[in-house]
Amino acid sequence: MISAVAINSWITVAIMTFGLITNMIVYVTARKLNSMRSSFGIITKNQAICNILMCVLFLIFVGPLQLTPIKLPHDYTRFVGTVSMIIYEIAAQLNFFNSLNRFCAVYMIFLYDRIFSNFNTYFLRNVAIFVSVAMCVTFYEILGCYLYLDPDYWIFTFPEDDERCNDLTWYCDFIFNMSLVISTMILNLLAAYKARKLHRMVSDTTGVRMSKEQRQREINFIRQSFFQGLSMSVALIFYRITAPLISDKILLFLDASLWAFMLAIEGGIILLSNQELLLAVRKKRAHIVDIRSGNIDNYIVHHTSTHGPETSHTAKF
Repeated sequence: MISAVAINSWITVAIMTFGLITNMIVYVTARKLNSMRSSFGIITKNQAICNILMCVLFLIFVGPLQLTPIKLPHDYTRFVGTVSMIIYEIAAQLNFFNSLNRFCAVYMIFLYDRIFSNFNTYFLRNVAIFVSVAMCVTFYEILGCYLYLDPDYWIFTFPEDDERCNDLTWYCDFIFNMSLVISTMILNLLAAYKARKLHRMVSDTTGVRMSKEQRQREINFIRQSFFQGLSMSVALIFYRITAPLISDKILLFLDASLWAFMLAIEGGIILLSNQELLLAVRKKRAHIVDIRSGNIDNYIVHHTSTHGPETSHTAKF
């Protein structure tokens, strides 16, 4: 019979491998799309980087360690816990900035480009990194509330018998992140309402055509940000409220590790909620299939009609 630790290890490897692949697809595809060169795209690509880092961390540390009888001291695993929390906090704040981005795009149309210029967007990203590093190092290292890997259940946890740490993590971790997530979802709902209201005001024929394209893109962005915030809220609730009620090792591992697994799953959430990204991935896959199946002539004809003979000549060689 397969042990619970082995099952947990394979669950970790499966989810994090899926997350690594999907988030790398999101990052590579977003880099090539003109629409994702905006501030929203910059934030999304940085979110994908955070998700990739979390997947790599679990794949090279947590997953393999679960398959060995080695029990590392808390002094070693707590550093991995701190790094994982830094990554998580950065991702949560970037998700909030994406929602704020969509809110400003529909409520502050004439100021949007100034507020969310590329320079300001990179500045906000750097603020998220600085705040996350400072907060996690202070709470989990300097104040001694270590987030270590429990060798019996293989979950990251805080000292249970330390009331000071329980209070600190409740207010500075759970309440802080839940506030971010709730604010994210409220901003998304307000942005969705305003976007629909604005597009109803378009009346001329050309404007209607352009409005449909812009509306679909806006809906994609808002849907993506909303479901990312929803996944984070579910993970937080499961970790803080339902995990202490579970005794089964496998269910407890899934429940208490959901905060990290959700970052991995975000790659799939982004692809499914943002149809523009998904369509770009499908087109790229179709081109690869055509080339590998021997339909190189169709591929060259397509590029000839789209980009002219010079592109076709280049593609042929």
